[in-house]
Amino acid sequence: MKKVGIITIHNSPNYGACLQSFALYEYIRQQGYDVSIIDLHRPYHYDYKPSKKYVPYKNRFETFTQKCKRCIKRVLHSAVSFMRKEGNKPIILSLHNELTPFDKFNTKISLSRPYYGIDELYANPPVYDTYITGSDQVWNPTQSYCIEPYFLTFAKNGRKISYASSVGIKTLTKKEKNDFSKWLRQYEAVSVREPSAQELLSSISGVEIGQVSDPTFLLDIEYWKKLAVTPSFSEYIMVFTLSFDQSMIEYGLKIAEESGKKLISVNMVQPDDDRYIVIRDASPEEWLGLIEDADMVLTDSFHCTLFSILLGTENFFTYIAPWNIRGSRIEDLLHSVGLLDHLLDIGLRDDFATLSHKMINHDEIAAIVDKERARSRSFLLNNI
Repeated sequence: MKKVGIITIHNSPNYGACLQSFALYEYIRQQGYDVSIIDLHRPYHYDYKPSKKYVPYKNRFETFTQKCKRCIKRVLHSAVSFMRKEGNKPIILSLHNELTPFDKFNTKISLSRPYYGIDELYANPPVYDTYITGSDQVWNPTQSYCIEPYFLTFAKNGRKISYASSVGIKTLTKKEKNDFSKWLRQYEAVSVREPSAQELLSSISGVEIGQVSDPTFLLDIEYWKKLAVTPSFSEYIMVFTLSFDQSMIEYGLKIAEESGKKLISVNMVQPDDDRYIVIRDASPEEWLGLIEDADMVLTDSFHCTLFSILLGTENFFTYIAPWNIRGSRIEDLLHSVGLLDHLLDIGLRDDFATLSHKMINHDEIAAIVDKERARSRSFLLNNI
């Protein structure tokens, strides 16, 4: 049986990272391959061992606000991971409620031995017949860790391909262009998730770059619907943001009041508020169910947008903040299904009546999704 190893962003208390890594793993497993995800730890893990040789790019795009958010996120992840290791229940910001469901879900995935740092990976790399760079923003040079391993430069032998890898930004520095070009030439087949990344990488590398859909497209819609847990309530507007955003909450309250529906806010770090239902501890399966059954979803998340499309949510709208340098992937996604008008305006001024007139033809969307699924499966199976 052919052995396949995937390197991607996994083992994270993040719904998108969790579900996209699972989707690629599960689809390949269903095809009969012996597959596992390479368990490379990132700076957010308490046991991460930093490298002096493999360092991140200088983050020339990051604003002060973004840097503060990233630092806070890293401290919280590290603190919670440490407390889990020591057998204590984390109490800061009720984070312990959201970790167990992710841990339980991640047991569905087979992992390689743990690599606590990049140096360990290069010193003793895992052996597979085929290595796959997975999806999500594995090739985003603004990450807070070195992304070179995600170009599979540690693999000494075996076939190398990428599936739906994402850059997340539209421009690269001269050094990044040189590095990416060199690393991409080592692949037998390269595919990215966004057309903007396809254009960018083709122009700098001379390598043929394919474009495929996010790994979550690979699994049948019925698979996701069966996995989703139906919520105990109905008639609601759902707000989901990657980090707590008071402006989105206030906008959600406005839309909920105008529609006569209740508001729920799904976010693992948020304060109590008796004006709406606060959900901090939804499992990935419950998160899917909340999206599927919502009357309307308001989000700033790529994968929440994506699952709103896949699960046939009645209506949804996505917000790209002015400071969000990774918004191109959302624009590309909405463009691919003809729903660019489902981007919220920057000022969050549209009322419920305006939004409700922007309806979705779910039959047309389903046909597009089916076509994209077949095309994406074909690329993966022909190159694995």
